[in-house]
Amino acid sequence: MSAHLRTLARRLSPDVIPVFPLGGAILLPGCELPLNIFEPRYLNMIEDSLKADRLIGMVQNAVDPSRHAPHEEDAKPLAPIGGLGRIKQFSESDDGRYLIVLTGLKRFEILGDAPGTTPYRRARVSYDKFAHDIDAHISPTLPKAMSEDSQERSKMTAAMKSFARAIGVEVDWDALGAVPMNSLVDQASMISPFDAFDKQSLLEAPDHAARRRLLVGLMTMYSKTSGGRGEDKSPPPADLQ
Repeated sequence: MSAHLRTLARRLSPDVIPVFPLGGAILLPGCELPLNIFEPRYLNMIEDSLKADRLIGMVQNAVDPSRHAPHEEDAKPLAPIGGLGRIKQFSESDDGRYLIVLTGLKRFEILGDAPGTTPYRRARVSYDKFAHDIDAHISPTLPKAMSEDSQERSKMTAAMKSFARAIGVEVDWDALGAVPMNSLVDQASMISPFDAFDKQSLLEAPDHAARRRLLVGLMTMYSKTSGGRGEDKSPPPADLQ
């Protein structure tokens, strides 16, 4: 984490942002999300963003029929909460695709669709509910042994090991042992192959402690079942089809 990201998260609060709806993909503050962009309207979005402040809102399509963001009648409903990201890296492939890396700044609430003529969707957003997200960019000042609860770390590690065995993934546990728990929880929440409903729940968790408890519960549940809530447990695609 860096003071630079914290400054950006505090300073950059546009009322209207381009949004990239992508099922199974969430973006949390301080985390990075690689994306492979190939659909024409989103190539246009990337080009426009690079000319401006490099900001993009990552959001899932609505995953809960009882709640979704306000939207126009002819627009597909979106989940009410998303993550604001800034393009950190980008490159263009020979076949015209953009390969980008987004760095998460903070979460937002969608207030409604924004009018405009762009081929991609834009939304009116508010960051009021997530003012504390900028704290995710503050590096720990205490040694890990003093700043973390060893019992909670052990529960988290045990759940991760069980989950990794269940889905057949090899993990460098020594390397993960050096990652601060909050960062570990956020990264695991983003990359774990949970279904869209569970991903959204992790995104909307009010704080790291709540997200950690939910993540441990989900890993335990998915470890004991072959499919969890969803049928397809493959990683989410990097772009819309």
